[in-house]
Amino acid sequence: MSEFKKTLGPWQGIAMTITTFVGTGLMALPAMSVTQAGDFAFYSWLITVFIIIPIALVFALLGSRFPSAGGASHYIGQAFGDKAEKAVGWLFISILLVGPGVAIKVCAYYLAIVFNLSNEWILTLSILTILGLFLFGIIGIQTSARIQSLIVVIMIVAVASLAFQGDITSATASILTPLSIPQWQQALSAVSVVFWCFLGIEVMAHMGAEFKNPAKDFPIAMLGGITIVVLTYLTLVLLISWHHAYGSEMQDSQSIAILVEKIMGATASKWFSAGAFLISFANTAIYILGFGRMVQALSNKKAMPRYFQKLNAYGSPGRAIALVCGICLFSLIATELLNFNLYWLIEMTNGTFLLIYSLATIASWKLFSQNLRILSCISMVACTVIAYQIGIGMLFATVALITAYAWEHFQSTKSNTVSINAKV
Repeated sequence: MSEFKKTLGPWQGIAMTITTFVGTGLMALPAMSVTQAGDFAFYSWLITVFIIIPIALVFALLGSRFPSAGGASHYIGQAFGDKAEKAVGWLFISILLVGPGVAIKVCAYYLAIVFNLSNEWILTLSILTILGLFLFGIIGIQTSARIQSLIVVIMIVAVASLAFQGDITSATASILTPLSIPQWQQALSAVSVVFWCFLGIEVMAHMGAEFKNPAKDFPIAMLGGITIVVLTYLTLVLLISWHHAYGSEMQDSQSIAILVEKIMGATASKWFSAGAFLISFANTAIYILGFGRMVQALSNKKAMPRYFQKLNAYGSPGRAIALVCGICLFSLIATELLNFNLYWLIEMTNGTFLLIYSLATIASWKLFSQNLRILSCISMVACTVIAYQIGIGMLFATVALITAYAWEHFQSTKSNTVSINAKV
């Protein structure tokens, strides 16, 4: 069995889009953006949303017109050939070395708060989280989507409650409009941080093959979900700024718990920490599912062993997900032993995703009809702006892509040589 079941509708898709974008970022990004951009943080989010919209539209169109579990790598392969597709697939896999470890650790930190455990337990809790992600991944996307729908409802109710009790109307007074060039530069300085929120566009594209009606449902799921996500983040930006739940690195990382404690008290803060873990866990699980499908797609392309092609009884690539979780475990232990800074890992992750978005945007120009190519051009400009803000964080992605493409070129040359010698 190698074909995915078409089980997703627009509402399940919206729920999955929200849990893709509202996860670990919700726990820290609003506070980090306020710390970095100050009173202009609200505009930092608006600028980033404005920049990300054309990229989201490109992926929505690609996902609806070319539904494939391979997602971005499939689109790039359609435009530039098999070697490029496999190289981008490997680039996706390289993210496992830097990205999921951040999300898994955030899950562990909130779980430690729930059980009143010290930081010495973080590694153990992280390993347990990986085990939970593996079990969650193998039960299949339809069951996962049902669980996520419940989490989304809880999240919206929780944020609405915070907005009501935290006096969101008064909080709008914290919005300042940048009027000078230095002020606009300050607002732009947080764009590279805010961008982390929108990592997941390509993961949703991987799910395009599982929508009942991709051409209709996929764009609704993508754009409808993003609208709800943006409103949620902006609400928290205003509340965190108004109630001063930000400042240091530790305060930014625990900003939701601090905000809830100021508004509702310590007991409520603990319950919200449990909710924060669930949201972060669901967000990370979507990434694991997406990476699993990428491995399965690479296996179908013979870039990886055929062992990972098979789907289990739930329609999930269980073997591929097991491999993904194994790599995450290795990465987590390695980064812990080497004492890597989380911010450094975030920068490398952002740079890698952005490079993939840029390549998919270039591919869309080739795949789209003439009247849609203007959208591809606008999207490429948007990618360039974000790349400038990320800066040196793009280096890891560039090296990984060059290495992956060189490997695929070597494999292709070797295969051709063997074929020629066999004929002789």
